[in-house]
Amino acid sequence: MKPLWPTLTAVIVALLGKAPSVDGARILLVSSFPGMSHWLTFEHVVNELLERGHEITAITNYRLQNSNHTDRYREVLIEPMFDFETDLPMESYYRTSSFTNPFYKLKILWWLGLATTRHAFESENVQRFMREDGLSFDLVIAEQFAQEAFLMFGHKYKAPIVTINTLGYTDYIDRSFGMITPLSFVPHFFTELTDEMNFYERCFNVVLTIYDWAYRKFVYLPKHNSMARQYFSDRKNPSIAFPSVEELDRNVSVILSNNHITSFRPRPKMIGMVDIAGLHIRPPNGLPQDIQKFLDSSPSGTIYINFGTFLRSSAMPRETLDVFLQVFLNLPQYNFLWKWETDQLPDLPPNVLLRKWIPQNDVLVHPNVKLFVTHGGIFGAQEAVYWARPMLFVPFYGDQHGNALKLQKAGVGLTMNIANVTVDEFQGKVREIVENPSFQHSANRLSRLFRDNPTDPLEEAVFWIEYIIRHHGASHLKSAAVRMPWYQYLLLDVVAVAVVVLYAIAWLLKCVFIKICGLKQDSDKETEKKKKL
Repeated sequence: MKPLWPTLTAVIVALLGKAPSVDGARILLVSSFPGMSHWLTFEHVVNELLERGHEITAITNYRLQNSNHTDRYREVLIEPMFDFETDLPMESYYRTSSFTNPFYKLKILWWLGLATTRHAFESENVQRFMREDGLSFDLVIAEQFAQEAFLMFGHKYKAPIVTINTLGYTDYIDRSFGMITPLSFVPHFFTELTDEMNFYERCFNVVLTIYDWAYRKFVYLPKHNSMARQYFSDRKNPSIAFPSVEELDRNVSVILSNNHITSFRPRPKMIGMVDIAGLHIRPPNGLPQDIQKFLDSSPSGTIYINFGTFLRSSAMPRETLDVFLQVFLNLPQYNFLWKWETDQLPDLPPNVLLRKWIPQNDVLVHPNVKLFVTHGGIFGAQEAVYWARPMLFVPFYGDQHGNALKLQKAGVGLTMNIANVTVDEFQGKVREIVENPSFQHSANRLSRLFRDNPTDPLEEAVFWIEYIIRHHGASHLKSAAVRMPWYQYLLLDVVAVAVVVLYAIAWLLKCVFIKICGLKQDSDKETEKKKKL
């Protein structure tokens, strides 16, 4: 029997043309995390909403590109942008393997969430916007990425909230929608575990999740509560009460999650948790002339190297760079297109083209691209899956190790540790992937699965955004489990009463049995006495 929810979603979205229209809603969008790949997802949503006639105010680090509706779009830029390298120099990502530790990953995520949130609140443009009077919004769209204090905008403007989660589903998102994550087969989002865990892995999964929950509840979220009260407090009425960010999280109407069955194994989810993976993948545009010519002239194909919008290849230690350059020399039959952020690179072989910026989606479409060397970020990995390109993963931090493992198990690539890479390893894996047709066959199969959706992810995302606007929120989508204590959710109170009742019955039966046995003994004694007489 097919699950009912995907069918209902398909039916609802199929009726988009018959849905009531939403004329010119006022939307506040908060995308304060300084990650270009994150913003690119929001940018597609923004442009589509502007096309539909809505007005958008965006708190963001990046300017909107290529829009024809800037008259209905206002930017509140976070300036200057948060500087990641003050505490984590770029070169350290190439030298350490500590980023594979999920406890360390959580520590980094919590630090980033608090630091980038406070940085955004301290921005003069944001503070000026928050002091403006007379503003009203019909909806708040916020990124669900460790910046919970911004949910307070929903309370400030008495507007429903839709969140967009670029990370995929997590246990705390499950709880905010009234579901306890089944840890027996759903691994923590920062592990490299699959849904088939042995006893030790299940124990580790439970310990990590409980640690995450406890720190989040008793340390991390209270700091966000304190920050929200600090920046949202009314100087004219300082005693005004605020809901906690945990309460606001539970009142999120819909979460749009960068999730797809090809990269995340089947797991339970509630109504209101909507998959939108691939939303950022659009029809290709033309390539710059020099890149087009380089790709067209590849004798045996091109190896494309890009470590994302945050990591800079140009920060690579010299010993690692020498490995890459030697591999380029050893494989003259291939061209190498590399995102490189500085103007020059000494000793560059003739089969290498460097560019500071590369239109990745358009490059991956080109038939001469035989391999994508990637850090394993979810957006780039999804683009490669969509366009059926095998991958060599070089994961650095966050969810990249898990993404790499899942796609490697799907047969579309291999993984390489950048911290101690050698020429033989790098060259060997490049040749294995390019020359073994099984990787391309797996990429073709996964691409078909990724594309086989009931509707376009962008259309579905915008449908649910406008649905929340039309109905002024979606309390009717919320399960009663959201307000239910965990012991009631797990029926532990029922189990406790059942145990007490069974114990009482057993005790009563025991008493009756003892009483009967006692009466029988008394009767036997009486009979024995009569016999003696």
